[in-house]
Amino acid sequence: MKLRLAVVGLFLTLCTVPALADSVGMKNEGLIGGSFSGGGISLTSVLTGFSLNGAQVLSGSFGSISYSTGSIFGGSFTGGSFQASVDGAGTVLFSNTFSGTITHIGEDLYKLVGTFSGVADGLHVTGYTTQFFELENEDGHLSFDEVHGRTCIHESSTAVPEPGTLTLLGTGLLSLGGLVRRKLAVN
Repeated sequence: MKLRLAVVGLFLTLCTVPALADSVGMKNEGLIGGSFSGGGISLTSVLTGFSLNGAQVLSGSFGSISYSTGSIFGGSFTGGSFQASVDGAGTVLFSNTFSGTITHIGEDLYKLVGTFSGVADGLHVTGYTTQFFELENEDGHLSFDEVHGRTCIHESSTAVPEPGTLTLLGTGLLSLGGLVRRKLAVN
């Protein structure tokens, strides 16, 4: 019962906190599934950490992060997708605007850096992820290993501050009043 309450609390927090927090962070490690087909990579990893403004809120296995690169050309990809799911709550973030780069950094080690934007519970969010994985060729079959990474999400609305709007309106009305006064003084 406590785990269920924690999962529901995490889901509600992920949906509402981007408006209140500077950043929401997620950590993943371990491989649930992976494939390399059509010139792109698809991986699913275990969601193991959740933080708000850098402070750890939840840890343990409580969901998954999935991403697909679409086709990879010269170390870059566009047209992929990114998704975060929480056990018991389902998908809490989905984006089909995932793009970035993949860099070969070691013997079989690769680094993926991608950006995404999407909607989480009505809030427009942007984020980035840095993922590491091993891609090995064993007996002619590609396999993934050692998947881990971090993801950061920010709310991305750009509302005009109310005091600035009122200042512009007041300045405009004063200018208009000055023009009318000048026009009446001349006549």
